Amino acid sequence: MENLESYARERFELNRQKQTLKEQQQQRLTVTYNGGLFRVDMTLLNYLYMKNANAGLFNQSTKCIIPDSYDTPIEIDCVELVELCEARWNEVHNDWYNEYQELKTKRKAGDVSV
Repeated sequence: MENLESYARERFELNRQKQTLKEQQQQRLTVTYNGGLFRVDMTLLNYLYMKNANAGLFNQSTKCIIPDSYDTPIEIDCVELVELCEARWNEVHNDWYNEYQELKTKRKAGDVSV
């Protein structure tokens, strides 16, 4: 019975730490550009990739106006913003992966730090 309680505590603590780690990394997924604050997510990245692809294929401008996280319209250059977003995305997800790999190796609830 004690082993089951110990195992349950360890799993609960591990899941809590995974959630905390995810929240910490999600908060870091922001970039500032041209006076606006943008949350880097798959939607923004896909929009920027498609805008850049269309600009290349159809000789369109890479400049456009999109709302930032506070719904303020900001003029952006898609090429510059996608570079910033990719760099932030890679940095955060590499850190997240490394910290998660370290967290996975913890076997006792006492080993997992808050």
